[in-house]
Amino acid sequence: MSNLKEILEKAKTGLKPWEPIPEARWQAIAAECGQAEFHDIERRIQSLKNGLAETPEWDGDTQDDINRALWFFKSLHKFRPE
Repeated sequence: MSNLKEILEKAKTGLKPWEPIPEARWQAIAAECGQAEFHDIERRIQSLKNGLAETPEWDGDTQDDINRALWFFKSLHKFRPE
């Protein structure tokens, strides 16, 4: 079972609800992730890609939001130990 949600909530401690998790915390987040969390990250990346493909071209705000989330999860995934 993935604890990704709890790990991300912990990483947001001290931030306003609308503030993104700073890049300086990303490696620490990834260090707390195990196999289940990285599989969850992969599922989220695929879901975001699907959502981006379904987003109308005129909806640039939604595209930006999805791309920011994709960047975040892809960046976390890069820290995955081999």
